[in-house]
Formats: sequence, structure tokens, C-alpha cells
Amino acid sequence: MHNVRFSRKPDCMRCRSVALVLVAVALAAPAFAADLPSDVLAKSRWMQLTKADFDAALTQVPEKVRFEFATSPKRVQGVLNNLMITKTLAAQARLHGTPPVNVGPKGFGTQEERSLAAGELARIDSQASRDFDGKKAAFEAKAREIYDLDHDKYKAPEEVRLSDIAIEIKDRGDEAALARAKEARRRIVAGEDFAKVAREYSDDPTTRDKGGALPFVPRGRLAKAYADGVFALTHVGEISQPIKAPSAYHVVRLDERRPPRQLTFDEVRDGILQKLRQRYVEDEREARIKEINTDASLEVNQPAIDALVTHVDPQLLKAPLPRKPKAAVSSK
Repeated sequence: MHNVRFSRKPDCMRCRSVALVLVAVALAAPAFAADLPSDVLAKSRWMQLTKADFDAALTQVPEKVRFEFATSPKRVQGVLNNLMITKTLAAQARLHGTPPVNVGPKGFGTQEERSLAAGELARIDSQASRDFDGKKAAFEAKAREIYDLDHDKYKAPEEVRLSDIAIEIKDRGDEAALARAKEARRRIVAGEDFAKVAREYSDDPTTRDKGGALPFVPRGRLAKAYADGVFALTHVGEISQPIKAPSAYHVVRLDERRPPRQLTFDEVRDGILQKLRQRYVEDEREARIKEINTDASLEVNQPAIDALVTHVDPQLLKAPLPRKPKAAVSSK
């Protein structure tokens, strides 16, 4: 028999409205209580999980896969873990006076429980963020240490600043778009102002009124064909031949080139601190889940949980082998 035990690994809690993924580690086994009522699957000082709770959660599983779902001890366990943590967080939210957070209509647990659990997770995150701010000096020192230990990670790639005329291919067709790009280039090479020609020829509304001017951009943010043409330009003021990109032909002027450089700590400090903050918040959230998983008051009715799994001989679920056609009987 497959025992379905609380493995302490909640399956993301369905609380995605606050963009959280709950991760817990396998810890000491809960107490197994023989005196729990037959319809009570688990109980702690915070919650009671019943067979009715599980049955209600199972209705959220699409009907066509519900039977197969119920034959999987792992999936049944996942539902129970989700329910246990949802119910516990909801109870803690009531204790703390935490307001609920709107969640979708589907998920394991009642709408009220899921809303309160999501609110409690949001409260944990908010408190952790405030705690982080209270330790800002220590974390800034940590950020500096991270920067000093890995300078190469904090380098800006080569960047170029361009002026661009984009001639869309879709409405004109490839041949007409190329001809128009060549015409625009001829006028610029002949001495006309690039910005004036861009305002007349370019199909890009975001840059046309700026005379085609673009901000600094690294190669990695450009489509490959376009980047290859742009970064082939060797001197400031050079005008490219028409460059075919996925949706347009481009005539480009190289306005400035900025070589790769080491970023200063001041330039990267906020980004490092943001990652440290995210990690700190996640650690605080996981600590709360760990507390739930290691609650000494948790009792589990293992026989009742085992009975939730539908036991089927796997051989019975296999498709029958096709019958071999009978040999034709000779009339001779």
C-alpha cells in the first residue's frame, strides 16, 4: 500500500495572486493520531482538515482526469499539503487581522481561506521588506562585498547611439520597401539633413518625429540582422546601406559608439540590493512555511489519508493489444 504522508512540500499554494511560490524542505514526520475522527485527515492548533475539504478540492480537478488524479498518491498528497498550508495561513491571517487579497475563483480551499492566505503571505512579504530596510546599512555592506568579489559580472557591453529610418515591408512589399530605403539613403548621402529625410520617409512613429534618433543600445537588444549591419559601421557619421530586418529595411547613421566598460558600484548598487531584498523576503516566507510544517501540534490520520487514494491495477488501465487478423480459410 502507498502511504500518503505530509511531505512538507506545498505545491505553490495556488496563491499566485501575490506571485509567490512556497518552497519547504522535508522535515521531521508529524504525529500520527489514532484518536482523530475518521473524517478528520489532519489537525493542528491552527486548522482541521477533513475528508469533505479534500472532496471539495477534488472538484477543482477537471472531470476527465479526476479518476487518474485520485490514483496518484503524489497528487493526493499535493492537494492535502496545499489545503493544510492554506488553512493554516488563513487562521493566522484572522489572528493578525490581515485583510484578504482577491484571488481567482479556482483553487484548493474555500475562496475565503485562499483570500486570507494570500493576504497573510502579502503581510509576511511586507513585514520582511520593512525589516530589510531597517538593516539597510548591513545589506549595503553586503552588496559592496558582492560587487568586489565579482567585478567581471558588472560590465556594460559595447553600445551604439543611432539615427534610424525604418521602411516597413508588410504594406509595400520587399522590392518597393528596398527601393524607398535606397532613395532615402541617396538623398542623405547627397547632403540632405538626416532628420529631415527621416521625418519624411520613416514608418516608425516613435522615432520619426525625433528625426530617427535612438538612445544608446547594446547589440543584445537588437535583432541579429539589424545588429550585424549596425555594428559593422566603423566611424561616426557613417550611413549604412539598407539593412533588412525582420519587418523593415533600415537606413542607419552611426552617431556615437561607447566601448565596453566596468560599471561602478554606484551604478549597480540598487540592482544588487534589489536581489538581496528579494532573497530576504523569500527566506522569511519560507521560514513561515517551515514553522507550519514543523508544528508540534500537527496530527495526521494516516489510515484515513491512505483511503483517499483509489487503488487500481496498472495493467487494467493499459489498452488491450490489437487482435491479429485471422488467416483466410482456403476454399480448396
